Amino acid sequence: MKHTKKFLVMLLVLVMACSLFMTGCGSNNAESDPTTLVIAIADEIEGTDVQQVSWTNVVHDLVYEPLVKYNDDLSDMVPSFAEDYEVSEDGLTITFTLPEGAKFSNGDPCDAEAVKASFERYLEVSPYAGDLEAVESIEAVDDVTVVFHMSTPAPFMYASITSSYCGIVNTAVADEMGNEEFHKAAVGNGMYYVEDWQAGSQIVLAKNPYYASNDPNVTNKGEGAFEKIVIRFIPDDFTRVTELETGNVDIAWNIPSENIADMEANEDINTYMYQQSGVTLLFLNTTDPALEDYNVRKAINIGIDRDTLVSVLNDTVTPAYGMLSAAQAGFSADKEAELADTYKYDLEAAKQLLKDAGYEDTDGDGYVEKDGETLSIEYLVANDFPTSSATAPVIQEQMKALGIEVTITEYESAYIKQLQKENDYQMGSRRYVWNDADILYYVFTENSGYPWSDPEVTAALTDARYVVDTEERVEAYEEFHDEYFKELPGVPLFADNYCIASSVAVQGLVVTQDGRAIFNDVTK
Repeated sequence: MKHTKKFLVMLLVLVMACSLFMTGCGSNNAESDPTTLVIAIADEIEGTDVQQVSWTNVVHDLVYEPLVKYNDDLSDMVPSFAEDYEVSEDGLTITFTLPEGAKFSNGDPCDAEAVKASFERYLEVSPYAGDLEAVESIEAVDDVTVVFHMSTPAPFMYASITSSYCGIVNTAVADEMGNEEFHKAAVGNGMYYVEDWQAGSQIVLAKNPYYASNDPNVTNKGEGAFEKIVIRFIPDDFTRVTELETGNVDIAWNIPSENIADMEANEDINTYMYQQSGVTLLFLNTTDPALEDYNVRKAINIGIDRDTLVSVLNDTVTPAYGMLSAAQAGFSADKEAELADTYKYDLEAAKQLLKDAGYEDTDGDGYVEKDGETLSIEYLVANDFPTSSATAPVIQEQMKALGIEVTITEYESAYIKQLQKENDYQMGSRRYVWNDADILYYVFTENSGYPWSDPEVTAALTDARYVVDTEERVEAYEEFHDEYFKELPGVPLFADNYCIASSVAVQGLVVTQDGRAIFNDVTK
């Protein structure tokens, strides 16, 4: 009996000790440490060298600072790392004035020669070097003056030079380490630097003591508030949300659409919504017998009830009637409203268009035919685009109401894109993301890698690339839309609405309408 009591006492002590341990290391760990910010994201980075990656995320935004940035509404560029910039009237020179004594995160000078070397390396190694194709030469005039000499005005380049892709890279260190090793621990000019990358788990960033910003839209232009930022790679949606709710992370990216309403209702959570910088659409094969008639393509366009799609997706998308979203430079709200009125859902008008194309339901089975052939379309749906997958059955039913038989086949988006490039498809999911309207040049011209093109559409998109004035540029993309809807090689559906969420303890975070997170004024 004595031994039993002694065992129970020891067990009780052990349980209490474990409880204390769990409390000390538990759910409020991130919230209780004011010197460290913990962020959860879905996808691990390809590497830390922004000039070698094909996509970026918040890691690169913290490690690199571009010379200039777009302001929140994408209407103009403002200084960022540079103190000032000037574009000549003819658009053929862009002069950047750098801050005196600027340094990389390792203390090396980040002067005009370093900036020149960084952009020259970008032109050599970046997969997006073509975005700067109009740059003929780069001149370091003195320690603080860098001049881009252009072969032609190139406003299409601004989306690149305002992004982290064109943050300044310490090429001296890259040359010393070699590209492969530099990719693991690159040195940049951003607010934080890479301290430790644990592949498959997390990356730890430490505060850059030499950081300085010239962004007029932020209050804190110096060092960040946190000694370290830990960015955890958590691909599972449920785990990422749970870690935020329990306080193990301070900020979570990519909140699933089904969790957004709960996040917004949670008084302990702040939510930040932003929009897809682009459009999700149905890409149509205009050479396929079922879709070669323009009236059929137009019937599909006005036969889709986008409001129903929005409802099915719980208001986590914004309906799109044109080929640009509000999160893209070059977007016209007036043109979007005009297109929404012109191509609004109209089932009876859509049925008449099919009739004009020679299709009628002669056998009473609910599907229209021509020359004895049912109008049948295979819809290739990207199963890695959640909103495309979720709306595919709805579109199938809407097409059935119209009289078109649609069969759904699911593939990964990369495979669908390949089939589209080979013209081996009828109708397929397609989406693009870039915060500038120039992305359309790489989707709807012969330079896109896709087979569809039209001389008038190509001419309109080519002209728009070189329009410098912001208002005139918007008008140029309005003219593109006029030409595009004469052909309609794709039907716009919606732009995804994305959500970043944080603990209410996190203050000062700014998320722009195209999804850029600004950390300069963040505290907790």
